[in-house]
Amino acid sequence: MGIFKSTLFALISLFVITACTTTEWKPTTFYSQDNLQITSPVKGEHIVVIYTTKWCHWCKVAKKWMNKQSITYIEQDLEKPSVQKKLKNFADSIGYKERLNSVPIFAINKKIYIGYNPEQILKAIGRKKSSVKLYTTWETPLKQ
Repeated sequence: MGIFKSTLFALISLFVITACTTTEWKPTTFYSQDNLQITSPVKGEHIVVIYTTKWCHWCKVAKKWMNKQSITYIEQDLEKPSVQKKLKNFADSIGYKERLNSVPIFAINKKIYIGYNPEQILKAIGRKKSSVKLYTTWETPLKQ
């Protein structure tokens, strides 16, 4: 029984190796972080670049919301020094002088938005405002 298993394993391995070496694999899409034109937004909307970190709860919430809303976005990992430098250069090029030490950060249409604010994102990409009014805890209307 041991020889049968060894022979079968060898034949399957040989088959997989042969298939991998004789098949020409070509990626269907080439994606580069520096090439923003590869992503096509909905007609009339702008591409959203979101700067996130792995530990950020609101980054995950924002990405989930954008997926649900079918908003095209490109995610950048703000924990990488090269990404931080690119963001800083972009901020300098558009004259943005505010802080860049919070996440998530959204770059939309040559503007930078700090924090997760769905209405602000919808307005920035050119969609109509949602009919839902969002309140902070101190603005919540009291029932009368």
